[in-house]
Amino acid sequence: MQKNRKTLLKASCLDILVFLLGGALYSVGVNCFTAGNHILNGGFTGIATLLHYLFRAPIGLTVFAFNLPLFFLSLKKLGKPFLLRTFVATLITSVLVDLGASLPVYSNDLFLASVIGGALTGAGMGIVFLRNATTGGVDIIAKLVRLKKPHVSMGKTILVFDAVVIALGGLVFRNIESMLYAAVVIFVNTEVVDAILYGVNRGTVVLVISEKSREIQTMLTRAYGRGVTRLHAEGGFTDTPRDILLCACLDHQASIFTKKIRELDENAFLIVTKAEDILGNGFPKD
Repeated sequence: MQKNRKTLLKASCLDILVFLLGGALYSVGVNCFTAGNHILNGGFTGIATLLHYLFRAPIGLTVFAFNLPLFFLSLKKLGKPFLLRTFVATLITSVLVDLGASLPVYSNDLFLASVIGGALTGAGMGIVFLRNATTGGVDIIAKLVRLKKPHVSMGKTILVFDAVVIALGGLVFRNIESMLYAAVVIFVNTEVVDAILYGVNRGTVVLVISEKSREIQTMLTRAYGRGVTRLHAEGGFTDTPRDILLCACLDHQASIFTKKIRELDENAFLIVTKAEDILGNGFPKD
C-alpha cells in the first residue's frame, strides 16, 4: 500500500513538472508571439485573445473561466482521473499565461511570429497530452461531441471551432492578414502536437502488387532488414489470385523502397500511405 502511494506521488509530481513546462512554453508562445501581435490561437485561447483586445480581460483567467462549466458537464462522461489532470494542467497554464502578460512582444516579422508562436503553443500542448491530460477547451468539447456522435471526428470538431474563431478575429481586427496569420498559427500548432505525440514512431506503410513479389520481398528483407508480410488476395482487373506485400518502414525509407521496387519491376503497383504510430520490432519504443 505504501509503495503504491509513493508511486502515485512520484507520478503526480512528474505530472505537475510537465504541466509547468508545458504551461511555460504555451505562455511564451501566446504572450511574446501571438496575442501581442493581434494574432489568434485556436480554441478558447483565441476567444480570450479577442476579449482581451476588446475589454482588456486577462487571457489566462478568461480561458479558465470558460473551462469551468466543461469540467462539471464532462465529469461523469470523461472520468475523474483524466479531468483532474486536465483541471490541474489548465489551471497551471492559465496562471502562467497571465503571469507572462508583461513579457516582451516580438513584432519584427509577423509571419515568423506566427510560426514560432504556433510551435511554442503546440509544444506546450503536446507535452501535456503525453501525460494523458489536455489544456481543456475545445479538446473536451470534441470528446463530448464524439460520445454523442461517434461518426464525427475530433479533428473536424476542432477545425470547425477554430474556423469560427478565425472568422471572428477577422471581424474584430478588420484585417484579413490577421486571419491568415491565425491560420498559420493553428497549422503549425497542430503539426507540432502531432510530431510530439506520434513523431518518434511515425512511419509509412508500403503495399506492393507485383509479378516479382518474391524478389522484392527478399530485397527489402536482406538489404534493409525490414519484415515483409505476404497477403493472399483476389480481385482487381483480373480474377487471378496474387500476393500483396505489406511492409512498414520509417518515413525516410519510403522513397528509397519505392525506387528500388521500381528498379526490380517497373510495372509494380504501389500504394504508399502514412502510419501515425508503428510499434514493434524494428521501430523506436515509447
